[in-house]
Amino acid sequence: MTLPSPSVSVIMPVYNSEAYLAASVESVLAQTFEDFELLAVDDGSTDASADILASFAARDRRVRIFRKDNSGISETLNVGLSIAQGAWIARIDSDDLMVPSRLGRQLAFIAENPKVAAVGSYYGIVDSAGIYRATRSPLPRTERELKELIARREPLAFTHPTMTFRRDVALGLGGYRRNYEPCEDSDLFARMLRLGRSILIQPEILTHYRVHPNSISSRNAVRMYTMLRFIFCNFYRERDGHPPLSFEQFEETYTRGQFMQRLLWRRDMTWELMMRAHTTASIYGDRVRSLSYLTAAATLRPDRALRRALRALQAKAG
Repeated sequence: MTLPSPSVSVIMPVYNSEAYLAASVESVLAQTFEDFELLAVDDGSTDASADILASFAARDRRVRIFRKDNSGISETLNVGLSIAQGAWIARIDSDDLMVPSRLGRQLAFIAENPKVAAVGSYYGIVDSAGIYRATRSPLPRTERELKELIARREPLAFTHPTMTFRRDVALGLGGYRRNYEPCEDSDLFARMLRLGRSILIQPEILTHYRVHPNSISSRNAVRMYTMLRFIFCNFYRERDGHPPLSFEQFEETYTRGQFMQRLLWRRDMTWELMMRAHTTASIYGDRVRSLSYLTAAATLRPDRALRRALRALQAKAG
């Protein structure tokens, strides 16, 4: 018997995730909106992840498992896209948690904003023990805010595990591109924006994002910072009618260019690294380090620090 296609396909890439995998899967299966499938794509795990997934699949037919040789995140996500049956793709990582109302609330938000190709949400940050530590309230929440961010030529970073997006749009763009890792998600969403589609943030906490000590190395953080700005440098160049730069041309211009350009680049990158370090230190109770990182970041970019603080206050009040 052929079963009807679900409304949503939840894609969960898995690689050696035994410590948190069961809790993550359970958070998906506990959704109040039940018309979904969970696609767990195992990227060649060598721990107990495969057995954990098999136990869930045996109990709930909505859980589908695809096991492949280890090849990285982009190919793993593209496998999920290729086998998904839902019109909408909801992303979650194998250590993060969905709030029970997430899928239902995001589909309701989509119904109210039919022009969107993708939606994200506010999210809570939890530590390795699952204890709630902080709230993040990214932008844009409205079409007006999206236009303002683009007018300021901001690099738009969307937190991937909070996102739900149209499968046909992602497939039409060729899915994720490996050469843009570790910002393969930002690249995909930038191409959606390039089509003239909207991406908005729902002002509700619908996902809990887990942060581990040293989960992102300094080297990877620098790579993420650089790649995100490369993606949006070309996004704005193409909007202006200019040809895109190669990555080598981008580096030559922005990271090895004139003295003032290099100085501004290092200032903004250091601000980003300090804010990441502040978040991790605050989550794990190191108040002295947290305050020192925050002070350093505010000194470098008081304008950005003020905007972030105001947004946090608005989210708390709302």
